[in-house]
Amino acid sequence: MASEVTQLEKNRTTFIKRSLIGFAIWQLTYLIRYLHLDTVKLITVFTAIISVMGGIVWAYYLIKIVLLSFRMQKKRRFAISLNNEYFQMIRLKSFTVGFWVILGLVGIFFTLSLFVALNIQLVLHLMLVVGVISPLIYYLILDKDEVLDDE
Repeated sequence: MASEVTQLEKNRTTFIKRSLIGFAIWQLTYLIRYLHLDTVKLITVFTAIISVMGGIVWAYYLIKIVLLSFRMQKKRRFAISLNNEYFQMIRLKSFTVGFWVILGLVGIFFTLSLFVALNIQLVLHLMLVVGVISPLIYYLILDKDEVLDDE
């Protein structure tokens, strides 16, 4: 049982990492359109292709995460060991970091808006991307620390 739990933990971490990479590629290439580089069609096509590929990777691993959670619901003893207090604490800390990062970003953009006119779509899009990426990165950092402690 322990080896299967370890394998499921590795799968979860791998799925989160790859989903994060796919989301970052998808959204960060999408953010390039705010730089108004659309004048060169080659750049537009290139970033669109990369963005679509990132979106597909993100969707694929998001589906794998959902399927893993369904699999966990069928095997309650694995679900209990994979959702112990430690992982609940990691999720809570990750959410807290994401909250404070978003709040800090709001403060930065608010202060910046006093001096410069900001594009509202760009600000909201950046906040969305940072709000998704920052807790996931922090979760992976904390999860990596736990894996290193086990070795």
